Amino acid sequence: MPAPIRILFVDDEERILRSLAMQFRRQYEVLTESDPRRALERLKSEPVQIIVSDQRMPQMSGAELLAEAREIAPETLRILLTGYSDLDAAVEALNSGGIFRYLTKPWDQQEMAFTLRQAAEIATRQAQAPVLPTSSRLAAPLSVLLLDDEPDTLAAVGEFCVEGGHKLLRVRNLAEALVLLNNEPVDLLVSDLKLAGEEVAPLLKSLAQAHPRLLSLVVTPFCDTQALLKLINEAQIFRYLPKPIRRGLFEKGLKAAAEQALLWRAQPAQAITRLAEVPREDREREKVGSLLGMLGRLRERLSA
Repeated sequence: MPAPIRILFVDDEERILRSLAMQFRRQYEVLTESDPRRALERLKSEPVQIIVSDQRMPQMSGAELLAEAREIAPETLRILLTGYSDLDAAVEALNSGGIFRYLTKPWDQQEMAFTLRQAAEIATRQAQAPVLPTSSRLAAPLSVLLLDDEPDTLAAVGEFCVEGGHKLLRVRNLAEALVLLNNEPVDLLVSDLKLAGEEVAPLLKSLAQAHPRLLSLVVTPFCDTQALLKLINEAQIFRYLPKPIRRGLFEKGLKAAAEQALLWRAQPAQAITRLAEVPREDREREKVGSLLGMLGRLRERLSA
């Protein structure tokens, strides 16, 4: 019989920890810590498949905690509880903590239960995935698709591709992007949220479902926390990089994405710890469903 999934909840309010423990102790082995530093010490010595942290704690923010947790136990799935007002925290946690999912406070109990169930299923598949030998494909160049027509972004991505020997792919609009994605393998996607006046978010959300291994870096001047949290949960974006681009930060994000893409090449599909949340709004769900239909050849290629 497989060992139960272990979930570590971290919150400085004991009342909240007691409530979470009571709610989930029947399905999982629940651990709780009110001190984030003690939580990190436990990660060093105990197996934990999922860690759920509040953002606002006096000793350490949830974003900082999950970033350190990633270094200690990289395979642990990380979930952050945060408010809509915490834009900086959301960006920090995404860019340094590798977040599986965000839950906004006050959280919905059914949403929390559903999210933990998804994370537990991924953790179980990950534990059962075979360890494969290092592949020669790790040395192969990556294909980078750029959905942004600004010169600064093009220059930075072009330089990254030249230095790394990667292939740069460009399109003028979303129709061309769909054709290319159906016909060519793409490892990294660098995109603004608009291309030739068209909204790109529905495509990002569709790709998160059709191609979980595709790593998306969003480069945009927008600063809407609610929209960002939806992008992270529903599009599983890998990095959020603000415009105007800061060259050092941008290059760091590209390098991290390339390293992750190369590592995933040596792993079976079931080991990938990504699962996009389906959009809740009917209109958005319809857009994503329509785009998934247009990405049929991509899905056929990936499932072959």
